[in-house]
Amino acid sequence: MKVLNLLMRLVMLVFWVGIAYALLGPGIEEAGSMPLILGGVVLFMHLLQMLMLRQVAGVLHPTVKDYIAVLVFGSFAMHHHRARLKELMAQKR
Repeated sequence: MKVLNLLMRLVMLVFWVGIAYALLGPGIEEAGSMPLILGGVVLFMHLLQMLMLRQVAGVLHPTVKDYIAVLVFGSFAMHHHRARLKELMAQKR
């Protein structure tokens, strides 16, 4: 599972580099609006995941690095936090 998570993080990095290149590269006219739309949708979902992490910040105490990782990698960075939260909830029972 850890290897798959690392592989998907690499895919997300390639995605963000592709979006940045499409928006800032020399062929922005050829790329059209699709990279902007896709990047906006993914960014919105990652921002929602950051808000979810913020809701449990009192329990998990995430760092700025954790928030940035969730912004870039989304649910692939949330795996660790979900496991910690599940463990803490099991201890309370």
